[in-house]
Amino acid sequence: MMNCPPKSSDKFAVTCQSLYLANLLLLPGIFFLVLFYFYRQYTQLNRANAGLETSAEYNEIRIRNLGIGKIHLIRSLQLSVLAGLLLVVIPLVMIYFSSQLEASIMVGLVYFITLHVGFVLVGMLNLSRAMTKKLPIF
Repeated sequence: MMNCPPKSSDKFAVTCQSLYLANLLLLPGIFFLVLFYFYRQYTQLNRANAGLETSAEYNEIRIRNLGIGKIHLIRSLQLSVLAGLLLVVIPLVMIYFSSQLEASIMVGLVYFITLHVGFVLVGMLNLSRAMTKKLPIF
């Protein structure tokens, strides 16, 4: 059992979580676009397969064969959007509407660093779960 080769959905799950971490740590935005491209490919594949057959047994077999890759893709995309909102939009709004600029910048910086570290740790946990073929923790 230990020497069995990984399925493509398992490799894809690791790829998705790696892209999430790269989005946070290396090039924010560019790796998000790659994740979004993978998501668009997945939704187009589902739309193309939806017209073939609509029986309940076919859908059950199709869902069973997709693996955990699609779940890791969706979760990493959701976490990327949430991180973008919480790390960029909220500190900017807080600084913009503050009457004391220096204090709000300091609080915003502490907020950003703390939340960024939290998102990176969640990404590392999800990456380790993808490597062990488990579902992500959101």
